[in-house]
Amino acid sequence: MSERRGAGLFPLGALRIGPARRDHQRRLAAACLNLTSCTDMKFLFKILKYLLSAVALVLLVYVGVSAFPEPMFAHHIVYKNFDIWSDKPIPLQINQVLDDVSRRLDKSDLQDKNARYKIFFCNASWRLWLYGQHFSDQVGADADTLLTRNIYVRASDIGANRLIAPGGGALADAARRPLSYFIAHEAAHIIVARQFGRLVSIRYPLWLMEGYADYVGKGNDFDFDDNYRLFRMKSPTMDFPQSGLYRGFHLRLAVLLDKSGMTARQIFDHPPSEETMNELFENYAASRK
Repeated sequence: MSERRGAGLFPLGALRIGPARRDHQRRLAAACLNLTSCTDMKFLFKILKYLLSAVALVLLVYVGVSAFPEPMFAHHIVYKNFDIWSDKPIPLQINQVLDDVSRRLDKSDLQDKNARYKIFFCNASWRLWLYGQHFSDQVGADADTLLTRNIYVRASDIGANRLIAPGGGALADAARRPLSYFIAHEAAHIIVARQFGRLVSIRYPLWLMEGYADYVGKGNDFDFDDNYRLFRMKSPTMDFPQSGLYRGFHLRLAVLLDKSGMTARQIFDHPPSEETMNELFENYAASRK
């Protein structure tokens, strides 16, 4: 028998794929791939657009809620230059607390005696988390120096002039930090922001911002010699990372303001360097010998 040509792998009538057809199929596959890629990219861009819009909406709502917190606090009183809001009834003893705040603020040579302060007591921890600047309910108090210049304070025993510590435990350095201290401390941040702009937290070092707020907040309730002794002993109490207290920062401001005769404006206009501060401490130590 003779072999029929075309039988076997390619039966009669089957089309052989030549080079030209293979090129056409590759171009067609590439076009499909490009179309798919373009479709995927358009889909991703659409999803990204929706996500950005959602984030912008959330930020807009948050800014709106932060800018006008009053509706979230049912109780309101006015005393002297203080506007007080709270999510619980406000005891009459708030007047004594605010009088002590005013005494402490007199320590600041930057304050405007006619300035008003808005203070919000957040007895519900979620309010402190929402309105404070750290998204935390573990802080004692917080000041919004950027947007509203409001002061937010955690749950407090106003009658006892006492801040209630997170978890109900003991408050560090409680004898020197009553409720009036925390309010005056945050008010000092507002004073600095009014004098030097809303971006003070970015412009100035932590030791200056918190040291000045502690200096004002403590009023005259700061024993310089005792704190200087602890500083010379390298006590952990004077080290902020170890203690969480601002006493070491406060000591710096006391050296600048009380021992060197500088004004707060001079310090904020030209914050001293670390080298300058070390030199001031060395000079003070030498003067005591």
